[in-house]
Amino acid sequence: MCKHTNILVFTLGAIFASGLAAQSNINVLTDNYDNSRANANLNETILSTLNVNASQFGKLFSLPVNGAINAQPLYVQGLAIPNQGTHNVVFVVTHHNDVYAFDADTQGSALWHVNLGPSVPGTDFNVADLTQIGILSTPVIDITTNTMYVVPFTKENGNHIYRLHALDITTGDEKFGGPVVISATAAGNYNLDSHNGQIAFNPTTHLQRPGLALVNGVVYMGFASHDDTDVWHGWLLGYNAATLKPVAPFLATPNGYGAGIWQSGRAPAVDDQGNIFVATGNGNTDSENDYAESFLKLSTSTGAPVLADWFTPDNYAALTDIDSDLGSCGPVLSRLGWLIGGGKEGVVFVMEQNHLGHLQSGNGQILQHFQAIGFGIFNLAFWDRLGGPILYLRANGDSAKAFQIINGQFQTTPISQTSFTAALPFDGMAISANGSASYSGVFWLTSTGNGNEDGAGTLHALNALNLSQELWNSNMNPARDSLGMLAKFTAPTVVNGKVYVPNFSGSLMVYGLLSQKTLIGQVVNAASGYGGPVAPGEMIAIDGADLGPAAVTDNPASAAQTGKLSSQLGGTQVMINGTAAPLLSASQGEVTAVVPDSAAGQSNITLEVQYQGQSTPKMLVPVVAVVPGLFTMNGAGNGQGAILNEDETVNSAVNPAARGSIVALFGTGQGQTDPAWPADELASAPYPLITGTVTVKIGGQTADVLYAGAAPTLAAVFQVNVRIPEGIQPGNGVPVVVSIGSAQTQPGVTLAVQ
Repeated sequence: MCKHTNILVFTLGAIFASGLAAQSNINVLTDNYDNSRANANLNETILSTLNVNASQFGKLFSLPVNGAINAQPLYVQGLAIPNQGTHNVVFVVTHHNDVYAFDADTQGSALWHVNLGPSVPGTDFNVADLTQIGILSTPVIDITTNTMYVVPFTKENGNHIYRLHALDITTGDEKFGGPVVISATAAGNYNLDSHNGQIAFNPTTHLQRPGLALVNGVVYMGFASHDDTDVWHGWLLGYNAATLKPVAPFLATPNGYGAGIWQSGRAPAVDDQGNIFVATGNGNTDSENDYAESFLKLSTSTGAPVLADWFTPDNYAALTDIDSDLGSCGPVLSRLGWLIGGGKEGVVFVMEQNHLGHLQSGNGQILQHFQAIGFGIFNLAFWDRLGGPILYLRANGDSAKAFQIINGQFQTTPISQTSFTAALPFDGMAISANGSASYSGVFWLTSTGNGNEDGAGTLHALNALNLSQELWNSNMNPARDSLGMLAKFTAPTVVNGKVYVPNFSGSLMVYGLLSQKTLIGQVVNAASGYGGPVAPGEMIAIDGADLGPAAVTDNPASAAQTGKLSSQLGGTQVMINGTAAPLLSASQGEVTAVVPDSAAGQSNITLEVQYQGQSTPKMLVPVVAVVPGLFTMNGAGNGQGAILNEDETVNSAVNPAARGSIVALFGTGQGQTDPAWPADELASAPYPLITGTVTVKIGGQTADVLYAGAAPTLAAVFQVNVRIPEGIQPGNGVPVVVSIGSAQTQPGVTLAVQ
């Protein structure tokens, strides 16, 4: 097959056209905002229903990090950083075991950054949506000692290891003699992993997903399974916060299996007396020793967690049999003295914190239970509001719904619901309000319309008292405000007038009230839409506000004659390390540029956009050797790839490629080539070839690569010609992944095959 590029004229054009727009006194030191786990900041005095709208609110900037973010960002105001002054600081952790401290109000490099060891490949556990498993849980901060406690998962010499680190939040330095390896042994007689009446904690079969909890000087962490892979138990382990020495563990199934504490990442709830409340998942239940499918109350009066009370629904056996575990969502505590929770079944349970009720037929011993939504409750937010507290939920393929407590009872019909629906219920949720003030309540929801676990996310802002009123969402002006790939289950952090939203695309997105000056919103791979590190020779899209002229300005036609790109378009320049970079297009909301070769070998570049005498703040962006991304037909980095069939027609569901035929894939971020390919040059013969090892998987099978190099007459675009394996399963959504060395293109790109 010859190398052809006519598809890129359409594909890149579609991409450019579509994209191409007084502080409250509060810290956020723990998951879900506080120990009630309500996912609510009721001290937000800046953002409200009066100013969160399409004209006044949007993305301010993004902070690129190395890897996906699954933990809620934490926030400390007025923190003194040695030799760097005093800052409001937002803390971010990633799947690659990175910990970052950023100034929360400005775009720039990290105040400090540490890596806590090599992350575990997702392939070790066949986890579909996690390419790396590192820090998944939200850390906890002890503000009295300026210490962050965080648990990374590492693979070292073939061994899986969890460690507890105690980091100084002003420097990232280790404290208290840390880190310590996490281990435990408890009495138990389960036949598959008990030895001499003892069960040892096995880090290989356990996932540390729930956020950490700090209770009376002890840090607690919950563990469950990797996709119910044997043998696992529900563990709650505690370590003294000052000495990092362990306390006696709690084992939820000493004589059985399961009862994992995972809660979709929500941290254990804690009452004013230091009692811990958790929900457990699938496994054995006997109401004597093993407590799967249950809400548990654990006393911590002696430091070690001890079972004090419990509730198990009467259909617990059926829940386990159909994998409809109660433990898919952690409980929330109300000022009314209630525990509120629910699981995959969509049933809400309400009980007294001081009398959970154990197990009875009909569940009549608890305050209330009702079928609130369909499948399933993985997250919730709770506005514990005077005049009628409100619980927010969303089921699979459904709208978000609000259920209010009136006269001491939940109304089983929602008081409002969104006018839109979303797909998998992997949402992040949060409430921001100024106490119980009606005008102030905003319900924040991150959702995906994609039926896959790696779907693109949308941030919604809704009137918390009337969910049918959508105030704003990140797709109203996608060029400026797009969220990136959804971070499953993770609550946005709303604090002091800003909304900090993590994604799986390698960035922390920061939203707030818009200013009138030129700002960068995010820097992403122009093909995949992923943020994070960039590579020399990569085409990047810089999104923001007032970056260039109102109309899109492309590189002049003279580039075709000269073979070179200009570094100035419509009054816009992109300065990388102080030098103007080659540009492909410029507009008010987006500029596309090419990372220069001079970035090779550097760990970071500085980037700023200049337009009509204004400059954005300088942004520090990490650099790696290769960041491949594939172009797609929708310009969003997922779905049908920008692919040519062997007869030079565009691949699509109505024009699929035959098995055994050759197709051409197009992307950017290929890294070094031979011969070298200057960033400002359109590719010409002899065409530069990618020097890294290129492999392609189509439908999960390795395909023969016939050519991997520059796409002729284009800048910063690579082309891979590949033969479709004969034995794959045909279909309109066959997955395609290109690897250059160990770096892979984004998930979710597909090819139509007949």
